[in-house]
Amino acid sequence: MTKATRGWPLFWPPIQGIPMAEKRLNTANVRAVICAAILVGTEIIAAALALGWAMGGLMGWGQEVTIGLILLCLGFGVYLIYRFIKGAARAEPFYH
Repeated sequence: MTKATRGWPLFWPPIQGIPMAEKRLNTANVRAVICAAILVGTEIIAAALALGWAMGGLMGWGQEVTIGLILLCLGFGVYLIYRFIKGAARAEPFYH
């Protein structure tokens, strides 16, 4: 891997055929993806926490199981946010 083809690990491999030095950052797309990730991410995290809390409370499980379920749902929510950012970056390219 040369210095010119290194990219941010989240979006690896880089766009084929164009060295990194020749690409220009599209700040409008970057801002749009960041804003959408913040908006969607807070909703996903809130829904995941509420789901774990409600399931644990309604099923009558103990506090430890409820906390574990909340953490499990939270982990799945973080995974969904990661997938959302990758998909948004694919739809709105960061470089042109």
